[in-house]
Order: sequence, then structure tokens, then C-alpha cells
Amino acid sequence: MKVKYVVLGAVLLILALIGGFWLMLDREREQFEREKEELALLQKEAMQEELDNLSDEYEHQYNKLTLNGRETSFNLTNDSLIRQLNGERAKVDRLLEELNQVKTTNAARIAQLSREVGTLRKVLKTYVVQIDSLHAANQRLREENKAVKADFQRATSEVRQLASQRSELADKVTLAAKLDATAIHVAPLDKKGKVTKKIGRVETLQVSFRVAKNITAEVGVKTFYARLVMPNDEVMLKAGAGNFSFEGKSIPFSMRREVEYNGEETPIVMYWNVEEALQPGAYRLMLFESGNLIGSHTFSL
Repeated sequence: MKVKYVVLGAVLLILALIGGFWLMLDREREQFEREKEELALLQKEAMQEELDNLSDEYEHQYNKLTLNGRETSFNLTNDSLIRQLNGERAKVDRLLEELNQVKTTNAARIAQLSREVGTLRKVLKTYVVQIDSLHAANQRLREENKAVKADFQRATSEVRQLASQRSELADKVTLAAKLDATAIHVAPLDKKGKVTKKIGRVETLQVSFRVAKNITAEVGVKTFYARLVMPNDEVMLKAGAGNFSFEGKSIPFSMRREVEYNGEETPIVMYWNVEEALQPGAYRLMLFESGNLIGSHTFSL
């Protein structure tokens, strides 16, 4: 009897040990599954964070190419690169969406998604290199463009300065070439050709002057015009008197004389035959050549 109870006790002990072993195995398996899920959850969270970073980086690179999505910042053929960036960013969005839906128990799919995230990371690096190269090239082009613009503005300024200097020089040459009448004198002559102080006896007005020496002026035949103005401001004119140009206007002259001028001092004499009634008072004489007033004189009768 004793042996029977001993055997029964041993069997029960063995059964208890076996049950305890299986219970321990079950608990360890549950613990392993929990740790496995926790690890998968941590992996999901890490991948989600990395995908968010990738999405932000793709957005940043896209904005570098497109000035925050408004217009292209490069004069290069980067439309294809922009399309590729948009495609990769769409993949990131798709992976984020799938990652949110995949269960932590699907370790195989999580591992596959992790590999796809790694691929996207490598692809992004190639785009960063390309875009940085574009930026560097664009910066060089901008600096070269600034240098070209600066050179152009400097050259334009020099051209304008030279044009201004040429204009000033031309004005100076024109001014230097202008003739000058000196020693201007008007003598009232009677019918015998003698100077008279009596206005009633004046038959002729003798106008004499000298054209000063001017080596700058062009030599050749010169036409000199004289205007005699009476005290009442009327110009003394003959019938059919002609006009000449002065300060953009055509004005009549009293007398004219053509003289050969060789650059040396040249005396000139003109005569006005008096046919009108002379008025006592101050008269004015103005002399012109090539549209310039070259001298004036006031005399009284």
C-alpha cells in the first residue's frame, strides 16, 4: 500500500512539474510577444518620425527650387527635377498612411516599410546634391550677371561722360569759331561824302567794323548782315529786303556784304542810302554772321 501511495505521489508531482513548466513557457511566450509588439511600435514611431522629417526635407528642397511654390527660381531646365521631387514626396505620404494602418504584429511588413524608408532617404540625398549644385551654379550666374551689369553701367557712364565731353568740346569749338566784330563805327555822310552832324543833310550812313583774327574759324566767303534800328524800334529796310536765320527765326536785314575771310583781321564797310525821314535820337546797329550776333553799336543822330 505504501508503495502505491508513493508512486501516485510521484506521478502527481511530475504532472505538477510539467504543468508548471508549460505555464512558465506560456508566460514567457506572452512576454516575448509583448516585447516584440513594443519593439515594433518603437520601430513604427521611429519610422514615422523619419518619414515626417523626410516629408519636411522634400518640402524644403521643393521650395528651394520654386521660391515657395510660386515661380521657378532658376533659368535652368529643372521641371523634370520638380516632378521627381513631387513623386518622391507622394511616396513619403503613402508610406506614412500605410504605416499608420499597419499593425505592430505584422513584423514582415514593418521591416519592408523600413527598407523603403531607407531607400527614400538615399534618393533624397541625391536630390539634395543636385539642388545644391543648381544653387551654386545659380549663385555664380547671379554674381557674373551683377559683374556684367556693373561693367555695362560703368561703360554706359563712361560713354555718357565722353559724349558730354564731346558736346562741351564741340560747343567750345563752335564758340571759338564764332567771329567777332570790333571797332564798330557809323558815320553820317552828306551828299559830298563828308561827315555831318545835321540830321537833315544825312544822305548816307557808313557802317565800318573789323572782323577780328580767328584761326579757329573756317575760312572762305562769309556773309555779314547788318540791322539798323531807328529810335522808334523800326528796322530800316529797303523794298524787297531779304531775311536771314537767327535763333531759330527768320528776320529781315538792312544790309549785307559778302567778304572773303582768311582768318586774319579783316576790315569791312557797308553803306546805307538814306531814303526815309530820319528821326533824331539813339539808333542801334547789330551785326550778324552764320546766325550769330557778332557785334552791336549805338549811335545818335
